[in-house]
Amino acid sequence: MRELPSVDGTRGIVLDSATPSHQVACVTHAGQDVIIVPVDSSFGLRPAAEQARTIEAFQRCAAASGMAGTAVAVWDDGTGRMAFRAPPPLHEFLRNIDIVYVATALNRELVCD
Repeated sequence: MRELPSVDGTRGIVLDSATPSHQVACVTHAGQDVIIVPVDSSFGLRPAAEQARTIEAFQRCAAASGMAGTAVAVWDDGTGRMAFRAPPPLHEFLRNIDIVYVATALNRELVCD
């Protein structure tokens, strides 16, 4: 386990060192680059602050890996539907795709070391 520091000085996010990389879908929607990071369904049960720190860590890892765009987390909500955490301008786009779309769009590896 290792902790990535937070940019705002709050507690960082602890990443499992056994999984330092994630398959992601780098797509462009309405001229905006989006980095879609599929996460475990338990992500939706975590406190909002922890979710935000995790996405912040993904964003930093993406920047360090040379990926442009906004990192967003998506997961299966347990009913077969996709849930997400993303900035409001991306909500409509994310409501109109599903986990199958994300799985077929995986095209990069996000490495967090």
